[in-house]
Amino acid sequence: MKPKRISSKAVALSPWVSLHERSYVFDEGGPVETFHFLRPHDYVNVLAITADGKVPLVRQFRPAIEQFTIELPGGLVEEGDEIAERALAELREETGFRATEDPIRLPPLFPEVGRLENRLHGFVVLNAAYPEAGWEREAGVEPLLLGLEEFAATFRSGGLPNCSNVAVVALAMSLGHLAMAA
Repeated sequence: MKPKRISSKAVALSPWVSLHERSYVFDEGGPVETFHFLRPHDYVNVLAITADGKVPLVRQFRPAIEQFTIELPGGLVEEGDEIAERALAELREETGFRATEDPIRLPPLFPEVGRLENRLHGFVVLNAAYPEAGWEREAGVEPLLLGLEEFAATFRSGGLPNCSNVAVVALAMSLGHLAMAA
């Protein structure tokens, strides 16, 4: 039997996230069980690779873990955004790199099925173009550029600690869009 939803409510915590509560009965005549989860906006992450084998990344401070992290360019999908366009805009805004061909859309994922009700939309951009003269970086975001060997070593050592980023890289590899020597 599929669990029967008894009630549902949500409280906006900010423009970017809401707290949800849902109650279910799992077995006929069984007790009501209540669950809580967060609904942030969907995420986009972009694995871009230049024609000469470089990977643009970003380094930024993350208050939730009080650490600087190295990540794929990405961000939140706002109401009304077209997802691929948002991904390409995040790549440009955070690194200055641009797509020279259509981005490859990876299968969407749920970042954490037990506590989050949003999706991760991953993209691969091949033959990414270097920033144009005059590009100015986004405040608080430091762009980095790694060669594929250094990127592979960083990835394997846990240097990309965001699980969503790991998922995008793993999907890109499994689908043949990225090869990293062992």
